Amino acid sequence: MRRQDLLDVTVRCLARYGPRGTTGRAICREAGVSHGLLRHYFDNPDNLLLETYQQLCDDFIARFETELLPETSDPWQALDRFFEIACSEEWASKDQLGAWIAFWGLVTTREDFAKVSSAFNAQLRAQIEKAARRLPEPTGMPMADAIAILSAVMDGVWLEFCLSAERTPRQRAVALCSATARRLFAG
Repeated sequence: MRRQDLLDVTVRCLARYGPRGTTGRAICREAGVSHGLLRHYFDNPDNLLLETYQQLCDDFIARFETELLPETSDPWQALDRFFEIACSEEWASKDQLGAWIAFWGLVTTREDFAKVSSAFNAQLRAQIEKAARRLPEPTGMPMADAIAILSAVMDGVWLEFCLSAERTPRQRAVALCSATARRLFAG
């Protein structure tokens, strides 16, 4: 088992047991490995939770950057593709939702998690701004406000989709994000 496999198991455990129940023993049991292997990669379960959160944040930013990289592509299509990925099984599964909810709880009580959250949100907003700079200027508001609104809508629609794909199907979630972007950056 590789380090990445243990991080993936940690996400599943967080979704099932929450941060308090995601112990080294629970992770090892779920992964079918000895505690020694866990300790080989991580000093303790708290480090594992923090490193899992950092990895999720890094992976999300990297995926967003990948979608927006080809600056020769249509900026609207690149942004729409990102909305599609955010609402994909990769990022909107029950395990992902459960892990993010657990991490958000830790962000409010632990400074190390709060620092990761702050850095992640700054990077995400920077990437959204980079994408938005390729679009027409926002109408009636500063760029920073338009980015804050788009970020909040993305988060809210993602959460709505994760909580009930029947109430807000994937295509509807993507369309809502896309419509918001087009209204904000109508030019």
